Amino acid sequence: MTIPQFLFNTGVLYKVQKPGRYLGDEYNQINKKGKHTISLCFPDLYEIGMSHTGFQILYDYFNKSNDRVSCERVFLPWKDMIYEMEKSDIELFTLESFKSVKETDVLAFTLQYELSYTNMLKVIELSKIPIYSKERKNEHPIVIAGGPCTTNPEPVADFIDVFFIGDGETVIDDITSIVAKDISREEKIKAFSEIEGFYVPKYYETFESKRGLTIPKIDENSKRVKAKKVVDLNDYDFPTEQIVPNIEVIHHRANIEVMRGCNRGCRFCHAGMFYRPVRERDSKYISSKTKEIIENTGFNEISLLSLSTLDFSDLNNVLDSIQDYLKDNRISISLPSSRVDKFGLEISQKVQSGRKSGLTFAPEAGSQKLRDAINKGISEEDIDEVMKIAVENGWRKVKLYFMIGLPNETDEDVEAIVELARKIKKEYKIKSLNVNVSIFVPKTHTPFEYAEFLDMETIKRRMKILYQMKNYKIKLSIHDPYESYIEVILARGDRKLSELIKYITFEENGIFQQNDRNFNFNSWGRGLQKLHIDARKYTNEFEISEEMPWKVIDTLIEDKFLRDEWVKSKENSLTPDCRWGKCSICGVCINKEYKLKRNK
Repeated sequence: MTIPQFLFNTGVLYKVQKPGRYLGDEYNQINKKGKHTISLCFPDLYEIGMSHTGFQILYDYFNKSNDRVSCERVFLPWKDMIYEMEKSDIELFTLESFKSVKETDVLAFTLQYELSYTNMLKVIELSKIPIYSKERKNEHPIVIAGGPCTTNPEPVADFIDVFFIGDGETVIDDITSIVAKDISREEKIKAFSEIEGFYVPKYYETFESKRGLTIPKIDENSKRVKAKKVVDLNDYDFPTEQIVPNIEVIHHRANIEVMRGCNRGCRFCHAGMFYRPVRERDSKYISSKTKEIIENTGFNEISLLSLSTLDFSDLNNVLDSIQDYLKDNRISISLPSSRVDKFGLEISQKVQSGRKSGLTFAPEAGSQKLRDAINKGISEEDIDEVMKIAVENGWRKVKLYFMIGLPNETDEDVEAIVELARKIKKEYKIKSLNVNVSIFVPKTHTPFEYAEFLDMETIKRRMKILYQMKNYKIKLSIHDPYESYIEVILARGDRKLSELIKYITFEENGIFQQNDRNFNFNSWGRGLQKLHIDARKYTNEFEISEEMPWKVIDTLIEDKFLRDEWVKSKENSLTPDCRWGKCSICGVCINKEYKLKRNK
């Protein structure tokens, strides 16, 4: 391994934790010499970014798309490295060639969670690139952002030149072809604006709504930006030569995406709506690629990824086809983010051997009323059946996930969480029961995008109800409600929040805010007060007819569907799973030949 001269001379690597974060030269790293370079950035620590499957997919596709364009990785260094870099005047660099990000053609962010916005600004500053889009010149990289957060790009619209909304695979060739053109920076940005799925904020005039929010104007010249999605996953190869990190990362294993999207229709779930519709990979392809990935990486664990892997229609055949190979090579398999029911337990029996690990599932709400309101689609009888079969088959450790602060929730609904957990602990003689509770955050482009964020006084009162669990020897963990409060402001925000994000980043040194140990609500409180921002504009309930900043983006889900689902939630009415019954007419599949298998 060759340490670049600027790192060797300054000696910064000897002064920081985990220097492996900054060295590159990993197994399967792509070292490509293109005339143009894209800096692909996950604005968080190396360990987190390298665990993200979508990041590895983009890296692989960018490097294979155009001979003239290379793609290199960038992450936000930890605080100790930032201190040393600033002290030694070292600009942020890529891990492949150690090139300064400022010297590349594009800085492309994947934005997975709103609290990473301050990290994004710190990356731009460390790269010595002007923070505001309007201040960048022809010599600066074009700053692009994609990912789930771009369904409401407005809070960071002043910092980003171009947004992409949808599945990244669909526009890799568009991006690399524009980057490779010998035209000016401004001409390239204009070219992006003319392609479906790209949003260039500066081309949109804004006006102020009755609520006082800054809204992008939609007219014949500035239309809503439609998300661009993969029609058939089988048209896109999954990367098999995945990078093996230098240090242990959050998910230190090989991955293969088996399915994209979720058919369950939970009304609070942004991912379930954003990644619609369900698209599956061919089961024979998955089986062969699983073996190839293991051979190419040497990992001893493979994960079959999706939002709900147990909903994959041909899962049994996939598992049967690879089981002998995995057993012979002592490879373990995981099925994360899966539902748990009778079928789920049968599958868990198949993939686990020997000592049982913990069983995890998410009722989300304690009362049947609320489970119906959020369209969870499970009854207490279903939960009882799961627990009965689990205990009979040797599970004694259980983790449950719930939310409080859901629309139309009462204290009695929260007490029902306590009662359900107590019942599971007592009746099924569970030795270790962990209950994790999050605070509901209304997200854009979901049926609950209209909902209010519950006032802090009520949240705290309901948290006290949950503390009763400790009397039953149940381990309780509750997410910080103040963190959720800031999250909803950013999730439903407008361009007026750009000054707040900038203030937190640089005046309060508020980076890594998505980490509980680093989140500082006092900083955000000072920022809101200093900038005279009324948080209630973002946390209060929205009227169905109101103008919303994020409606400049069209995720392909019809607004009528979202409105109807919002009304049905108030009636505690269920919408059936569209793969098991009739189409729910959400709008995503209209005029598209999506290749999906309907369960029989």
